[in-house]
Amino acid sequence: MLTILRRCAGAALAAALVFALPVSASAADATETPTRAAAEATQLGEVTPPDGFRTGDLTNAAPPDRGKSADTNAAWTYHITASCNGLEGPIRQGANFWSGATETASSGTPVSCTGGYVQGCGGSGNVVGCNWGMGDRIMLSTLVNDFALLAAHEFGHNWYGHSPAGCANWASAYEVMRPTMC
Repeated sequence: MLTILRRCAGAALAAALVFALPVSASAADATETPTRAAAEATQLGEVTPPDGFRTGDLTNAAPPDRGKSADTNAAWTYHITASCNGLEGPIRQGANFWSGATETASSGTPVSCTGGYVQGCGGSGNVVGCNWGMGDRIMLSTLVNDFALLAAHEFGHNWYGHSPAGCANWASAYEVMRPTMC
């Protein structure tokens, strides 16, 4: 009797999975991803990508100059909290974009991670990163494609505000500080 129940439960689970998941890769790819749409919007010259992820905005600081390097001319520290286990490499890459960074065990700016959107970071909507108090605390969302770029962007808020609308990229400090992760 127990064997029959197990077989029925297994068959029901298999049927549920078939109906719940796409049956081919093309079915999963049929819709345009937010990243693809945002990248195409940027290439077409649209100022605000339609479906990129926004970063929070809590500072009135000016953006970096267009030609400015990422040299902060100051030593600064940060530490990665346990919520970021497995993400230490991209966070370090983002921190190292700015000169003078030193990772510590427990002092400096605490960097935390979340699997969802960041709450309480000014504005509304789908915010994926925040730097409270220009280095008091940083929260990063794992929802983005380039986690290291998000980390660099949020560390950049220690000194700078957002550059004009557009997709953040690695080209310069000015570009890293764009407000949308595409």
